[in-house]
Amino acid sequence: MTVDIVIKNGLLVLPSGITEGSMVVDGGKIVGVVRSGEPSADRVIDATGKVVLPGMVDMHVHLRDPGFPERENFESGTRAAAAGGVTTVVDMPNTVPATVTVEAFKQKKGIAERKSLVDFAFIGGAGEVPTEDIVAVSEAGATAFKSFLIARFKELAASDYTLLRHMNTLSELDKPLLVHAENGNLVDMYMEEAKASGRTDPLAHCDFRPAIAEVEATMRCVTLAAETDVHLHICHISAAGAVDVVEWAQAMDQAVTGETSTNYLLFTRETMEERGPYAKVDPPLRGKDDQLRLWEALNDGTIDVLASDHAPYTREEKERGWENIFDAPSGGVVIETTLPLMLDAVNRDMISLERLVEVFSTNPAMMNGLYPKKGDIVLGADADLVVADMGKPFHIRGDDLQTIQKITPYEGMKGKGVPVITVVRGEIVYEYGQVVGKLGYGEFQRPI
Repeated sequence: MTVDIVIKNGLLVLPSGITEGSMVVDGGKIVGVVRSGEPSADRVIDATGKVVLPGMVDMHVHLRDPGFPERENFESGTRAAAAGGVTTVVDMPNTVPATVTVEAFKQKKGIAERKSLVDFAFIGGAGEVPTEDIVAVSEAGATAFKSFLIARFKELAASDYTLLRHMNTLSELDKPLLVHAENGNLVDMYMEEAKASGRTDPLAHCDFRPAIAEVEATMRCVTLAAETDVHLHICHISAAGAVDVVEWAQAMDQAVTGETSTNYLLFTRETMEERGPYAKVDPPLRGKDDQLRLWEALNDGTIDVLASDHAPYTREEKERGWENIFDAPSGGVVIETTLPLMLDAVNRDMISLERLVEVFSTNPAMMNGLYPKKGDIVLGADADLVVADMGKPFHIRGDDLQTIQKITPYEGMKGKGVPVITVVRGEIVYEYGQVVGKLGYGEFQRPI
């Protein structure tokens, strides 16, 4: 018997722990994990001295397609994903049109099917939209839904009444509700204060968007969710107080999970002085104490998910922020650098390799209904795999990125630990610096 691929002599990160062995891949599936006696294969990859991980499942990306394909699109964004060891992307609903109807859902799906190099899934929008649209988009295959508590996106922003109504609906549908938790009234009023003050420097974004807006909104969501059985997921947590709220809810046996990103784990508010609009994100960067609390929560299980929150804008849009930080949009180019930066964190003993796999692969796959097809190295799962060299140095340069936007908040940062081979359903899509995947290979993933 000859199989498609054998990845031999690697350190395999399995659900049971790390063990040395070989992966056997055939027909796009994981068909064997062996210590010796590998079958013959069409392709043998020697992973001696390297680690073999399940492919990352990035459940918070904004690929801008449709609407703003010049910022990013499913081709460029999934090229970057492949280079960053991400084998499944879960796209957020704030595209144009927003993913709040079956028609918009199908339009985005058609675009992704033509362009994507890696597998993909979609979050539906849960703002001021009819319940019947939530049900229809769920049936179309949305893995979860997202509401914003700030009014930047009309179809996605939800009043408290709408939020509770959607929580009841999603509880019945057994789909998670993801929330951008910031108090919209507080954010708006503080923005007015900022304008009146004349402050336009980068740090003003942090000073006039305080943590209490995030903490209050998180507590409000938790309080409303307690009236239902919905799985509530708080996106991009930045503040220690929000972590405390999530921890309290979990202690009360609520189905509440949390997420953060390398933006908050690796940067603090002082980063705004150096990197300016390129480090501008919402919620904003916080202080060192907040950052330490995030690391503690990521490691102890309070925060369940690491996600990139990849949200590209053009250089021209970002550059406006040097003169007036409020003129620059929030978000950055991060999908390709998230795994290398976290592998470097593993090397620096900030997180274990096993925990990194849990928060960046297993847990996101579970929350989106894709497990065990995705998210772990188990027999019968899709052969979504990453071979990583923990000793290989990296130096992040925007010009080297696969994304359209050759800019990154992590410009110039160095470390060790990079994906060298990325496999999606048994096909190599990235190999030693080269994206070799084919346009349209990525498949739509709906909850199992």
